Amino acid sequence: MVMSQKVLLSVIIPAYNVEDTIARCVDSVLRQDVAGMEVIIVDDGSTDATPSICDAYSSRKAVTVVHTVNGGLSVARNNGIERARGELITFVDSDDYLADNTYGRLVDIATAHPDYDIIEFPVVKEDGSTELFRTALTDTVYTDMAQYWTDGRAYAHSYACNKVYRRRLFDEVRFPRGRKFEDAATLPLLLRHARAVRTVTTGLYHYTFNRNGITARADAKALRQLLDAHRPLIGDSRLRTYDGFADYYYNVLNIQISLYTVSGDDADIVLPTLPYRQNTKLRLLHILGMRNLCRLFRLVYRLTGRQ
Repeated sequence: MVMSQKVLLSVIIPAYNVEDTIARCVDSVLRQDVAGMEVIIVDDGSTDATPSICDAYSSRKAVTVVHTVNGGLSVARNNGIERARGELITFVDSDDYLADNTYGRLVDIATAHPDYDIIEFPVVKEDGSTELFRTALTDTVYTDMAQYWTDGRAYAHSYACNKVYRRRLFDEVRFPRGRKFEDAATLPLLLRHARAVRTVTTGLYHYTFNRNGITARADAKALRQLLDAHRPLIGDSRLRTYDGFADYYYNVLNIQISLYTVSGDDADIVLPTLPYRQNTKLRLLHILGMRNLCRLFRLVYRLTGRQ
């Protein structure tokens, strides 16, 4: 009797109307040198040629194609999680792709260190051939999740897709349905169950920047959801003891200003004023107060036509 190969890594690829990029994405995953890898493609009710392109991969070994009604990115990822059989799980968005020889080394690290519940690897954000941003990760092990979030700046790269996770982290966690910036809301929940996070300099995830996507054109509702994801963490007094918290607060302050710039609703001014003065904007906060600072930036953006 031939025993089926043990599944080590489940790669979940949600796909919605990505006929121009899905093949590049899936091919980059299938080129990875990983024994015991399964690929789960979730077609989220696409209306273009995406379903037929996905189906063409269904004959490939260890590739499963699932067709569902459209429910959004979170629902598609959750559908993949439900079907995943691997000890490890990772995600790839269908307009992105992986550098060769990425997953093999990450799986080797995870296998050698069973206490590493999350392994984060570098991501580069690209607009065509132009590199916009690249994470500056170091080879570091974090056993304190608050330190990882603040000093490790996890909040700045909370992407779901540049990480490999132990399957058990998703026993009680799913991506929130119908929510924008779902990654920022989900990573803190996963960290509650993590023993150790390893950041590495090996491998590369290519994130294709979409100028029409939610990150580039976030409306007030999306920015409220993003700010709401961070508010409990800003209110956590234990996090404030870490050196990196001031930078984190500044990052969330920018979200608060962006929200008010878009909405102009005073009810959206909810971030507390904390005693940090490391740069001009933070010093202005203490001179003007949160409400007037937000109003000032909204006025500037409107006058300069940046809104």
